[in-house]
Amino acid sequence: MNWLFALPGLFTLLLAVLFFMGGKKRFGKLLRHTFPQLLLLIVLTAGIAVLSSGLFKRFFYSPRLMFLLWLLFWFFLLVLAVKILAYFVFDFLVLKKQGIRYPKLVKDVAVFVLYIVGILLILNYYLNIKPTAIWASSAVLTVVIGFALQDILGNLFSGIVLNFEDSFKLGDWVRIGDHEGGVEQFGWRSFKIRTIDQELIVIPNQTASKAEVLIYGAGRQPVALKIKIGTGYQDSPDRVGAVILKALETMDDVCRDPQAVVQFKDFGDYALIYEIKFWINDYSRHNIVASEVRRRIWYAFKRQHIEIPYPVRDVYRKQEKPEALSRLVLAETLRRNDVLREIEDAKFQELLADAEHKIFGGGETIIREGDEGDYFYHIHSGAVNVLKDAQVIARLGAGDFFGEISLVTGEKISATIVADRESGIILVSSARFKQVIDMNEKMALKLSAVITQRQEEMRLFNEKNLKIDSAILHKKSENLFKRILNYFASKQ
Repeated sequence: MNWLFALPGLFTLLLAVLFFMGGKKRFGKLLRHTFPQLLLLIVLTAGIAVLSSGLFKRFFYSPRLMFLLWLLFWFFLLVLAVKILAYFVFDFLVLKKQGIRYPKLVKDVAVFVLYIVGILLILNYYLNIKPTAIWASSAVLTVVIGFALQDILGNLFSGIVLNFEDSFKLGDWVRIGDHEGGVEQFGWRSFKIRTIDQELIVIPNQTASKAEVLIYGAGRQPVALKIKIGTGYQDSPDRVGAVILKALETMDDVCRDPQAVVQFKDFGDYALIYEIKFWINDYSRHNIVASEVRRRIWYAFKRQHIEIPYPVRDVYRKQEKPEALSRLVLAETLRRNDVLREIEDAKFQELLADAEHKIFGGGETIIREGDEGDYFYHIHSGAVNVLKDAQVIARLGAGDFFGEISLVTGEKISATIVADRESGIILVSSARFKQVIDMNEKMALKLSAVITQRQEEMRLFNEKNLKIDSAILHKKSENLFKRILNYFASKQ
């Protein structure tokens, strides 16, 4: 039996194996790509076997026809071998087993090289044509073709460089010139990006290799988005910042690390300008996320009665600026103060005339250690930290006071006071207090006892296990009492 009849059987067996494996999802692609070549090889080998058999050779045999059939056989066998090899290397070993997704251009270049090598082998061993002879006889033609294909070859090599340089990968969101989108495919001449509007843009490889490419979230890092917003001058920066950050806390698309930041950018013509900076993982959703952030902030501002102003021109008559706190509220608040409650009503009203209410933002220093004690401070709202040698030794809240030593002895400030958050502070002038108040022994004793007790409480703020020694307090109170009388005795 002619051994050539085994060839169509071999390719038929290979087709059956691929057909059986094609039932599995991962081998279905291989069957679709190799099915035409297998059918042609079966037909070719069957024709060669029949024509070469003794029966047909007696009646019909053409050497040229057999030569052509064998040449076609080797070329189709090359195509089949390259396709199977490329599938197992790139689609099976690299992608399925290692999880690495190479750009299509890398696979195309490898397949092209295999085809060139295979064709040269066929020419050398079957047609007995040496590759060197081809190159020598086509030098002029090569130059002509090189000039004609200059742009194509430039794009080809630019694409190879971009892929192996690993500047950006499939799925990266990039901006090249005026175009922005996700990288969807690399090719021989160009690569494609899909915009946020689902438009497909084809960009030549040479253009990308020469242009400045902005990669959003390179290395799968979060990308920062910035939004500007304006609020009315009546709304304090600390309060606005807290409301914005609270609104962003519940959004799943906004990263927790890094944390969102609200920066006070400028004093606008009609608004305070803030820049909100936050990070997202998926830049392709940046318009959607930014829109949702603005929506959340609008509702948060609405609930908190924070105004988002727009340009208007208002004409006002000159009038006195309304006070932040009414005189009645100031009086009621200061009457609850342990130091000032000892003052008789008439003197208290004179002292109240110069009292001021001021707002301090979180982190602002209200007074520094060693400053002249010009005021007595009563905390109306918020909280402050008492610092000594840059260490927090106490925290005071609404209803507490500080600066009392300067009020009644004229001594310099003994600690630094910093606002812990936005705080409303009532200031009473020490000079006015000395001018208005007629200090007597009874008041001095009460004030010295209250102030000494307060000082000791502050000193023992973090020493909960220690007990206050009444004898020590009494001695300190006597010393403070004498200093108070000496200070007010100097009043002109």
